Formats: sequence, structure tokens, C-alpha cells
Amino acid sequence: MERLQPRATVAVPVFALALAVGAAASFGIGDAVGILSGAAEGVSVLTWLMGWVLLTWAVVIGGSYSILLGVRSLSRRPISVVQVALIACAFALIAVVLATYPLWGTGSGVGS
Repeated sequence: MERLQPRATVAVPVFALALAVGAAASFGIGDAVGILSGAAEGVSVLTWLMGWVLLTWAVVIGGSYSILLGVRSLSRRPISVVQVALIACAFALIAVVLATYPLWGTGSGVGS
């Protein structure tokens, strides 16, 4: 008897990618707003924290889903190319954000 395979869903990889995009946008907004005035520095700190929260969740969700895809692959269940491509895009964006906005070494005294 043949079991029906569930349709491939892309909701989780899209969510991980959306979180990474949100983190990148949050860091960008924080940089743009933070230099305007002293009062805007609070908004800059808030967007910086929100960026790290979003980026952390993108890593957790993307990593968990990539482990799930690896387990599916090892058990010879079909894997959608779209799912793999979306997770790869999410991790590529996460890597770019981490390279652009490192957690340490970004103080005002760096390089001087």
C-alpha cells in the first residue's frame, strides 16, 4: 500500500528568510536614524537589539529546518529544490548581515 507524501511546504524557509530580511532592515534603520540626533540614539539602540533578536530567530529556525531537510535526505524522502534554495538564501543573507554588523568589534574606537 502506498502512502501519500505530504506536499512540500515553503512556509518555514520563507519565514526564516523574512526574519533575516527583517534583521537586515532593522540594522539599516538603526544606522540611518542613530546619526540624526541624541534623542534618536534610543531608537537606534532599540533597532539594534531588535535586529539581533530577529537574526537569532532566523538562525534557529533556518538551522532547525536545514537539519530536518538533512534527515529527510538521509531517509530518502523527496526534498523540494525550492525549499533548499530558500534556506540557502536565508543563510546567505544571515552571513552578509553577520559580516556587516558583527556583535563585537564595532565600537567607536575600532581602527583608531
